[in-house]
Amino acid sequence: MTGTLRPLEWGLLGVAGLLGVLMAVILSSLGDEPQWLPAPDTRAQASARVQAAPSVPLENLAATWQTPLFSPDRSPDRVVGKTRVSSLANLTLSGIMITGNLQMAMLKQASGPALTVRLGQTLPNGWRLEHLTPQYARFALDGRTQTLSLYAKRLPPPSARPPMTLPREPLP
Repeated sequence: MTGTLRPLEWGLLGVAGLLGVLMAVILSSLGDEPQWLPAPDTRAQASARVQAAPSVPLENLAATWQTPLFSPDRSPDRVVGKTRVSSLANLTLSGIMITGNLQMAMLKQASGPALTVRLGQTLPNGWRLEHLTPQYARFALDGRTQTLSLYAKRLPPPSARPPMTLPREPLP
């Protein structure tokens, strides 16, 4: 082991030395001075003037909010929730959430998006959620009440076939 180094070992030793020198140069921060841009001419900034936006009377902008910008026909959006429905026939109670201070019913419409209504809030058709239990929700409108119950899925009846039995095999 005390013999002479082979040429490959001398090469590896040289590469290790070069890497050590390179690491020392990097860690010494040689050549890290910032390259600053020349100072700007201050005479050019004195002539710059700030321009203000023109003031327009509010009446001239009325068409902006009366005709929606992104609507293809530029007509106002339809008013939702103004129609009165006499019953809750198109709604199905899909879930009930009752926590410490939150009582909420989740409803599914026959056609349209799902609705969520908190206890005491009113649906778009005018019905107000007045009572909520884990099984049903009671709504009121003009002195009338209507109750929606959760649909309880039931298990199928038990099979009439006898249970499967294994043949009796003698133990070894």
